[in-house]
Amino acid sequence: MFKNYLTVTIRYFVKHKLFSAINILCLSIGITFCLLIAAYVMQQQSVNNQLKDAAQQYCLKSEFKQKDLGRDFTTPSPLAKTLKEEYPSLIKNYFRYSPTTNVVSAGDKHFQEDIAISDTTMIPMYNFPLLYGDKNKAFTNNNSAVITATLAMKLFGTKNALGKRISIQTTVNNMPQDYVVSAVLKDIPYNSVTGMMNDHYGVYVPTTGNNYYRSGDPSLGWNTANEISFVELKPGITPQDLTTPLNNLIKKYTSDTLQKILSINVLPVKTYYLNDNEGTVKKMVFILSFIALFILLMVIINFVNINIGTSSYRLKEIGLRKTFGSARRQVIFQFIIEALFLTFIASIISIALYQLLLPAFSHVLNTTLPSFWQFGFKESVLFILLIAAIGFSAGIYPAFVLSGIDLKHAVKGKINSSKGDLSLKRALLVIQFSLAILVFICALNISRQVSYMFHKDLGYNKDRLMVITAYPKQWDSAGVLKMESIKKSLLELPVVKSATLTYDVPEREPAGRVIFYPPRTSVNNQLSLPVSSADEDYAKTFGIKMEAGTFFSNNKDGIVLNETALKQLGISMANAVGQQIKTPVVPQPVTILGVMKDYNFSTLQDKIGPIGFIHVNDRPLYRYMAVKLNTGNMPQAIDEIKARWRSFVPNAPFDYTFMDDKFAALYKADLQLQSAADIATMLNLIIVLLGIIGVVAFMLTKRNKEIAVRKVLGANTRNIIFLFVKEYALLIIAANIIAWPLAYIITERLLQNFAYRIQQNIFAYIIVFVFITVIAFTLIVLQCFKTAVENPVKSLRTE
Repeated sequence: MFKNYLTVTIRYFVKHKLFSAINILCLSIGITFCLLIAAYVMQQQSVNNQLKDAAQQYCLKSEFKQKDLGRDFTTPSPLAKTLKEEYPSLIKNYFRYSPTTNVVSAGDKHFQEDIAISDTTMIPMYNFPLLYGDKNKAFTNNNSAVITATLAMKLFGTKNALGKRISIQTTVNNMPQDYVVSAVLKDIPYNSVTGMMNDHYGVYVPTTGNNYYRSGDPSLGWNTANEISFVELKPGITPQDLTTPLNNLIKKYTSDTLQKILSINVLPVKTYYLNDNEGTVKKMVFILSFIALFILLMVIINFVNINIGTSSYRLKEIGLRKTFGSARRQVIFQFIIEALFLTFIASIISIALYQLLLPAFSHVLNTTLPSFWQFGFKESVLFILLIAAIGFSAGIYPAFVLSGIDLKHAVKGKINSSKGDLSLKRALLVIQFSLAILVFICALNISRQVSYMFHKDLGYNKDRLMVITAYPKQWDSAGVLKMESIKKSLLELPVVKSATLTYDVPEREPAGRVIFYPPRTSVNNQLSLPVSSADEDYAKTFGIKMEAGTFFSNNKDGIVLNETALKQLGISMANAVGQQIKTPVVPQPVTILGVMKDYNFSTLQDKIGPIGFIHVNDRPLYRYMAVKLNTGNMPQAIDEIKARWRSFVPNAPFDYTFMDDKFAALYKADLQLQSAADIATMLNLIIVLLGIIGVVAFMLTKRNKEIAVRKVLGANTRNIIFLFVKEYALLIIAANIIAWPLAYIITERLLQNFAYRIQQNIFAYIIVFVFITVIAFTLIVLQCFKTAVENPVKSLRTE
């Protein structure tokens, strides 16, 4: 019986090649896109699952009474350790680290690396795999280091680096600290423990006895928040059980000021990646899954529409089957088999398309998607279930409709009009058009928002701005003096227009904060001001306008604020320069030397907040040398600057980027969403247009004699084409009426993520309406024209 079903299926597909090809192509597109999105979604949801006892691992994060009072990703340094020591019945283990970046050397090889100054509990707590070394004692002493296999290869040309010596540049007196490699860590997938700040740590060194900072071990001191902290709970313990112990430790050890503004959140590491950064990844996963569902729905609608439309070819076959005793369930089974067989063919094609598009989608989504042949048992089963679900969903409705036709209508080859065949096809086409218009409008508005972000006046000029990582990081007056000498030498080059030494560039809010008190007693709130350090050429190099005073040009002993900071302190612009503001950090008031015009030092998702700058001589901390280029010949400029830089610092890597690239990196997720939306729009349009081709081709075939009679009775080509155009024009108008309100609502929700955003206007909606209408009508007219100009005698004579 099954062989008979398969034979009939193949014969039908061969006989109706056009409709079969359209169905297979649409199904292939839908399955391929769903497969790519499913691989991405599963990859994102699997982050952190490889951690040992992932369900018991938690991250400690600070929550301040006011949003801008401090960094949330770090906590008071001894907190996690003290929690384990004083509440051993709750905490099984803990892990803390202080992140930094500096030069790691071995012999004459020097590389910039992310470094974690950490507790030695990392390997046993998370079961990270070692290639070499003892996992129970990865750190043998305070002078040992654990490095990754990648760094071992870069430094020594072999992964077995046990016993080899490395040197890490510190921030103190330009002195390195030496370590002996005690373990080599296998390169591990991204996770929220070692990737909390999107860093890729190559070196882990013990925090005890560390000399990287002038203050010594960064894990000490209750009133400093230097550590990213994790705890492992004992079985049966919940985060709620830690509320009272954490509050007790904060009250017991921290200052009165910190106690009033600080509380600690306990967040599960297992889902941290999805929920971090206000759920950016979760939103991306949801939006892409929603788009994939849209495309899948449109594919199924196409299948149903074409199969119902071409059903008249099968009616006599169904009638004969029923006449000779076939039960309805057998007819249903025949059509389900056909749908599954068609979907199976499409799935084979989709595997090839998946492999072909894998590099492009990996680039768009900024990840490395697995090859189809790397799918495990779980992924393979889900793929098979997806194919079965698509085939069953696409075939079930046509099967029930056609199997339920009355025998007398089936034998005559006519569908019972009570089935509402025409209304169903029109409704399905309206749904398809609506979905295509909805996705198209949303994609257009997303593109407008991304374009707006890249063209908005940010308050600074990022063009031809080269950002060099300033090594060595010698954070004292001697280090600043050396950097100033390098800067002076760079300014001698014709390709350099200006340069500045700074701790921060406009990519995120400065991490350092200082409390300032408003000078007027009528302003009650203190200001927790993000403060960075820079030299006197910062504003000039970045093209930031000064509203009052200067950027340390005349005096370096004071602070420069932006407009927002001035407003929050309750100080008017007219008498800002020379005004003194108090801070608990130093006994003497700080003088305001200048006021900058507000500029976007963070992303456009955040409103411009307050910011202040202290001269790098008073706060000798720096990370970057920003260089404004005076030429469009970038390769020449880079070569000249590199040669001059290395003449001063021969034993450090020359690491640089451009501010344009840093700016683009801030909107990586938005660019991914834009690319995904553009791809989804294209696929939606292809599927809709294929659907139109299939439905119109069938309608022309079915109404061939009607068209011939109309021509005999005097209708011209224009009248016949208008007959079809009029019918589909009403469907497109109805689709727009449905899609426009939905598109407006969805777009508004997407745009709410941005503090600075576009305003929706009617033009995007009209553009989509015109584009869809023109493309659809062009296809309809091209198909109708051929039929309309044929000799009517041929159609009337054909049986």
